Amino acid sequence: MSFALRSSIVLGLLCVTTTAWSAGKSRASRTVAKERASSVSVHYMEIVTSDVDGMIKLYSQAHGLKFGEADPDLGQARVATHEDGTLVGIRAPLAELDSPTMRTYLAVDDIAAAVKRAEEVGAMVAYPPTRQGTAGMFAIVIHDSVQHGFWQK
Repeated sequence: MSFALRSSIVLGLLCVTTTAWSAGKSRASRTVAKERASSVSVHYMEIVTSDVDGMIKLYSQAHGLKFGEADPDLGQARVATHEDGTLVGIRAPLAELDSPTMRTYLAVDDIAAAVKRAEEVGAMVAYPPTRQGTAGMFAIVIHDSVQHGFWQK
């Protein structure tokens, strides 16, 4: 067998092996990414609006949610529980600087660590971890003008 033929066979086997390894690595990467993605859950979606009644009507009719009375532990938000357990709260602004927004609070096991990791990538802490009545602890960070909430039960 000539050197050129042997080199072609070795090169071909190397390409097949590399392709198989890359495919396995891609599958493994996708599996890890999927596992990480599945661990993200929304605990609370907060809607701040000057038209609480109108927004309640919209979410009730569009999503079939049933809202309770104002909850003092959640800034007087009227709260509904989605069938997956996610809380949806709609409230009026609490202060002059509190403007209409929709803010998602992701459930975390360690709120201090979550805030620290957010700061490490450039987020500004708007509200540090703060006890919210009996509902748990919340924190808000801002990155690129977008507010992100964390919630620890």
